[in-house]
Amino acid sequence: MRGWNRPLGAAVLMILTAACSGGGQPSASSSAAPVTLTIQDFSVEQTDFHKQVAAEYQRVYPNVTVQWSSTAQAQYEQTLPLAFQSKQAPDLFYWQKQGSNTMNWLLSNSWISTVSPDGKVPSDWTKRWPAGSFQNGINMKDGKVYGFPWQDTHYWGPGYMYMNKAVFAQAGLDPTNPPTTWSQLADTCATIKSKTKAYCMAVPLKGTDWQRTWYAMAAGNMTDLFFDYKNGKFSLDNPAMLQTFNYLQGLYNKGDFAPGVQDKSFSRQQFAAGQAAIYMDGPWMISVWDQLGFHSDSYVVAAHPNPDGGAKGALSSLNSQNAYWVSSQTQHAAEAWKFIQWMTNPTGFFAQNFLSHQFATLAFADDKKLLTDPAWQQVFKIADKTGFRVQYPDPVQGLYGRVRASPQLGAPGDGGCHHQQQGPQAGRPVGGHDAPAGARVGAPEGVGSGAEGISQLLRVRHQRLGLHAKLQHRQLLQAISSREH
Repeated sequence: MRGWNRPLGAAVLMILTAACSGGGQPSASSSAAPVTLTIQDFSVEQTDFHKQVAAEYQRVYPNVTVQWSSTAQAQYEQTLPLAFQSKQAPDLFYWQKQGSNTMNWLLSNSWISTVSPDGKVPSDWTKRWPAGSFQNGINMKDGKVYGFPWQDTHYWGPGYMYMNKAVFAQAGLDPTNPPTTWSQLADTCATIKSKTKAYCMAVPLKGTDWQRTWYAMAAGNMTDLFFDYKNGKFSLDNPAMLQTFNYLQGLYNKGDFAPGVQDKSFSRQQFAAGQAAIYMDGPWMISVWDQLGFHSDSYVVAAHPNPDGGAKGALSSLNSQNAYWVSSQTQHAAEAWKFIQWMTNPTGFFAQNFLSHQFATLAFADDKKLLTDPAWQQVFKIADKTGFRVQYPDPVQGLYGRVRASPQLGAPGDGGCHHQQQGPQAGRPVGGHDAPAGARVGAPEGVGSGAEGISQLLRVRHQRLGLHAKLQHRQLLQAISSREH
């Protein structure tokens, strides 16, 4: 316990100061006992920025040393569970693999505690986010707050198409007049193939990376979710989904995809090096391109193409961006809460500098004002168009797995439309940290994606399909298998 030896007057003064600070900027104290606050994530590209954050925080709070470490995503997702098993978990950590159901998953594994020591937060802190951002079953449980939205859910997410200006110019095409339909995309690929040495599309097929292209193309035809809310089942056997598979398979068979089963890093390098004309992913790519020395004056960002008859669906927006959590093993709960309040100040050091680095959006800050790169401005225009991304109900885990409503903070008992079956969002890779921290929808638990995962998903659904659909799926599997070797 810190402070037992302090004079009573000083202790009382500190208590009163803390009580009056509310959800605003926490007050500094140079006389407090030394504390080391550990934070872990996989935002490797933000390492230098995190050092600046640590230095600034220690300037304001001299007794606190922030140790913020980042490792590659694959390594991080292996080592963090081991840290919890060995009782060496950080004080704060990033985790978002289960999407909207992440809090429930983390609680079931006893990884997290409430954001504040008692789980209560002042209203002026929650007002930093849009109304409805705090929901039971998403980032609250039994009236206590466990998480908070990190990225926004309007601009952040899959569905953007990046076009290499140099390759388009070689093909005699204008990237400012992008393909907007499936037929136009096929024609664009044919032109690029005939007039340049580049491939049309850099499409990562390794692991879950395939989903980066799939989400963009499937959304316009139905949804970027694997779950059909209308019919209440997983939807890969839906005719609209099969049509999307068939279309992409056609591009694949014509050689419009760069060959090989590559991961996202390889495909991104292909695009930046001019070996491919198109790459589909989320807005986190803006900072990734910058890291590769490929800046916004070298590419154009546009919305994903839709089926020829027009959009029949849309990208989904869910309350799935709760990302940083207080560890259940922390010995510094009060200091962790103080840091969270400081970090999420909309006009504070963290938000201002995070956005000035163009890393990503933040749910609690003025993104449009501070994200000034021309590519970001184009992302805003794309996502602000009606129907590009629409609000979906969020999955909430109820008692014994039953569906229940998720009332918003400030409106107890009013579930509104916040009810759905648990699971559709689980497993969606989170956009931000392979770039900054960000979002995606995943498959049923235990099933991967990409070439291997698609094979799994299609095989387990064969018994639910007619003979014709089975043949279509087998053709796709054969095509994938022939290109894998």
